[in-house]
Amino acid sequence: MAADSKDTKTIAADSRENTGGSSFGTIIRFGLIAALIGFFAKPYLFKPAQTPKTQLFEIAGETMGTVWNATICADAQTLTEKDLTVDAEAEPAKSCEELLQRFVQKELDAVDLAASTFKPESDVSRFNVSQSTEWFPVSATTAEIVAIALDVAQKTGGAFDPTVAPLVDLYRFGPNKAPLVQLPSDEQIAKLRENVGYDKLEVRSEPEPALRKSVPSLTLDLSGVAKGFAVDRVAQALETAGLTDYLVEVGGETRCGGQKTRFNFETNALDRTPWRVGIEAPEIARDAQRYIPRLYSVLNFDGSARPQTSLATSGDYRNYLQVGDLRFSHIIDPRSGKPTEIVENGAAGSGERLGAVSVVAETCAEADAFATAFFVLGEKDGVALADALGLAVLYLFRADDSALEIREVASQAFGTNVESNVVASDAAPQEKTPVAE
Repeated sequence: MAADSKDTKTIAADSRENTGGSSFGTIIRFGLIAALIGFFAKPYLFKPAQTPKTQLFEIAGETMGTVWNATICADAQTLTEKDLTVDAEAEPAKSCEELLQRFVQKELDAVDLAASTFKPESDVSRFNVSQSTEWFPVSATTAEIVAIALDVAQKTGGAFDPTVAPLVDLYRFGPNKAPLVQLPSDEQIAKLRENVGYDKLEVRSEPEPALRKSVPSLTLDLSGVAKGFAVDRVAQALETAGLTDYLVEVGGETRCGGQKTRFNFETNALDRTPWRVGIEAPEIARDAQRYIPRLYSVLNFDGSARPQTSLATSGDYRNYLQVGDLRFSHIIDPRSGKPTEIVENGAAGSGERLGAVSVVAETCAEADAFATAFFVLGEKDGVALADALGLAVLYLFRADDSALEIREVASQAFGTNVESNVVASDAAPQEKTPVAE
């Protein structure tokens, strides 16, 4: 029995030892398995924040008697977290597009309220009605637009002039829409020119923004700079909100920021490419409703590489009137009081004529105003001034209204800073094609 008891105890001891060894081995095995699971599951258990799915939001609307378009690159999730509130009492936006549309429209409406000659409550309309030669209080926005306009007027010797309003109205391109049965006489023009001249206008920002006219009947027309300024204002608002990749266009005046950016799900990374903006061929459309603009060239704009990312075009091929057999564009030469060109007998046998002038500049307001000025100046004086100012300017002359044959003349700055970014017209479609305003 003793032997049996010993054997029993021995077996029991062995059993305890075996049990202990088995538990330790099990722990090790589970530990190894857990380590392996952790190693292979690490990318999933400790995955970093998902890359924002940046996409292109395309929005549009109306302002200043024309249309606007914008393409904004943003991540939908972070976009809704930004402070883009326009009206706290308005219903929440139902989509990112609606949120951005409201945001952009607010900035454009502010400029329109300042510079419109069609809204009686605007700063410009109230100033035009006033006969006072004392300082006239206006918004900071209006003062800034006028300051830019006067700067361009001085640099171009009056080829651009914000006081040209009575002449614009005389030719029915302003608020006066009464039928024009014949061209104004030299006497009518001379009379109105007594109230025209940028040297008759002053602007200040301190102690309060204000304008002052030296002639009671002086009136303003800021349409040659306001759209470009509106584009700049939208661009600045977007950048302040942290949206630095965008393309904004109002009536053909365009500004790009950053690059065209969107998430590529195949590569799981962001695709970044330059913005592509087209310049139209200056063709006179016989049927505007059915006309499809023809592309002349495309510019690549990379806002991360250089600041000159604004483009504006002035031309005679979109906004013009015809009285009998005479056709004339909306671009008025303030120095003569007449349209830059009057074509007799329609376009038949008219020969080569200036069709469009495009300007690339750092701000869209400058590009907008200078484009008008260089159209007024013409090739010889315009290119000379552009070279003196270091501005990138492109002149397009057409052999006839079809614009199938085009002669181009560019300033030195355009050839140096822009031409390398011009690609053939049969390249991939551009984001926007500015039209002449």
